[in-house]
Amino acid sequence: MTTVYFVIAALALIGAGVLLWLDRNRTEQVHHQRAVWGQTHSFKYRETDSKLRSAFGRAAMDVPDHVQVRDVAYGHYEGAEAVVFDLDETATVVAVRRPAASSVTVDLRYEDVLAPAEDDVELLGAMGSRVMFASNLDAARRICDRRMVTLATGAPSYIEILWNEGNWALGSMPLTSDAEQLDVALDTVRRFADLLRVLPPSVDPQDVPDPRDPHGPAREELADEKTDGLRDKARRERQEAPVPPPAEPRRRAPRYDDLPDVPSRPEPPRPPAPPRAEVPRPETGRPDGPRPPRPTPFGGARPGRDRLDPPDLPPISGPYDRD
Repeated sequence: MTTVYFVIAALALIGAGVLLWLDRNRTEQVHHQRAVWGQTHSFKYRETDSKLRSAFGRAAMDVPDHVQVRDVAYGHYEGAEAVVFDLDETATVVAVRRPAASSVTVDLRYEDVLAPAEDDVELLGAMGSRVMFASNLDAARRICDRRMVTLATGAPSYIEILWNEGNWALGSMPLTSDAEQLDVALDTVRRFADLLRVLPPSVDPQDVPDPRDPHGPAREELADEKTDGLRDKARRERQEAPVPPPAEPRRRAPRYDDLPDVPSRPEPPRPPAPPRAEVPRPETGRPDGPRPPRPTPFGGARPGRDRLDPPDLPPISGPYDRD
């Protein structure tokens, strides 16, 4: 009987060794296939990346902490950063970076998949053969157009979930290393990210607060100070500021009035001017003797009219003197 037990134990050890060898061979083959697929898209390859576990936590990424990220291929796809990786024995995830983050979360999953476990999303409605959940139903209705219906209907069934998280759009599917499935999933997630551009961007209210808002953040590292706080702070700084020592009087340039009286130097005597030589003037006076008579006009008479003598009239002394 003991021999039988030893034979069974030996067979179990041999089977375990064969299984380990097959698993290792499969793992190396998967690694090799993911690296080869990444090279076709000019992606780089990395065996593991612990940062991706902490970057995402919704939908298919909501797994226990012991699940590790394997076979990471990363690069740029059509101008956007893209990452393809495997969750150990769970799923294959494709992520494409969006131009801007949004505070609205959209979850589009196949109708056979369980509802999301997050409490902040609600059911919006059916979208083709899929169901959409969103954290803000009014904002999520912006993307519910014909293009989204086409994407939800045309996406293959092996892409189970499409969702956004931060500034990334993600898609998950069962573990696979098939190049065609990876290509289709990468293109689908990229189209999904483009449709999410109409979502409102996430704006932190503490980035640019209104200083007039009395209910806004008051921490100095989170927001600018309020108007009243600035005024009180300025007044307090003026009161607590040390009194500066009196400044030394500035020396000014001496003015003319400040100059001392200096006796002026006596001017040296000027030499006398030489006497001017008298120059005799020519005599221009009138000649002595009687003035010569004026010339008489022609005919002996003065030019002009002859003056008449007045008539001889009696004198009149008043108005009553007349007869």
